[in-house]
Amino acid sequence: MDWRQWLDVKQYEFLLQWFMRRQRELKLAELNEPLAYDGFSMYDQLCQQLLKEAAIAFIEQFSQPAPPIALTNMLHLAELELAGRPVKQPKLALH
Repeated sequence: MDWRQWLDVKQYEFLLQWFMRRQRELKLAELNEPLAYDGFSMYDQLCQQLLKEAAIAFIEQFSQPAPPIALTNMLHLAELELAGRPVKQPKLALH
């Protein structure tokens, strides 16, 4: 997904930092459970909680809803960032 289709740079940075902070607070990366595909694992429940909270935080910050695909994508980009994997940073246009 090219996030620029849905978010501007400030929105991208806001969501990335928001998801990283909340994942640290909830210790999402420390969950030690087998993979489950039923949607009821602790990881799945926390992700659903984070997506709902992020939607509210985005509206409070930008006075408009975020596209759901952007929220899901940013949730997983934040996971990668916290795991130490490289994430493409937004390219700022020079005017």
